[in-house]
Amino acid sequence: MRVLLLLLLFLTACTETENKIQSKAYYDLAGLFNTHINRLASGRPQVEKTVLIKDKQEKIVTGKIDWRKELDLFLQADLNKQSYQSAYTIHQTQNEIAYKLKTGEKMPVKHLLIRFDTKGLPQQIEAEIYARNYLYESEKKLSADFENNHLKSYRIAGYQQLFIGSRKYFSVDAKIKGDY
Repeated sequence: MRVLLLLLLFLTACTETENKIQSKAYYDLAGLFNTHINRLASGRPQVEKTVLIKDKQEKIVTGKIDWRKELDLFLQADLNKQSYQSAYTIHQTQNEIAYKLKTGEKMPVKHLLIRFDTKGLPQQIEAEIYARNYLYESEKKLSADFENNHLKSYRIAGYQQLFIGSRKYFSVDAKIKGDY
């Protein structure tokens, strides 16, 4: 009985280690943004945001932002999900990594591009997320710019469309003022 219990614990530990190794097949975008979300939440920098929904534009300056919600789409663009394994082609150079969805795959992240500065730190990130079913269609293009390992600006633009309506376009442009 003890041997069976030890064997079961050993197999579980091996499986968890294997899953952790497999889960980082691509660049750790979620880890990068979670780090910045935590730093932004504690630093509370001022942010200048321009939001456009349909034809209405609003510009605000605030330090009160729920960073987890604000940057959630960047977390959604992370490719290190079990179902995404082997769904992307990888093209890597010294200064960038580009992931592109393979033909025939049906994942929401169509592409992800990470450019690095001379120190090997992320400088710019671009992604496209597309979802479609019989009730709903949406497309979101994301970009984020970093400077000296600090998020400096980000942009989210796209549309949403329900099956009984027209496309509703939106965009969010944000610039982070100062360091955090």
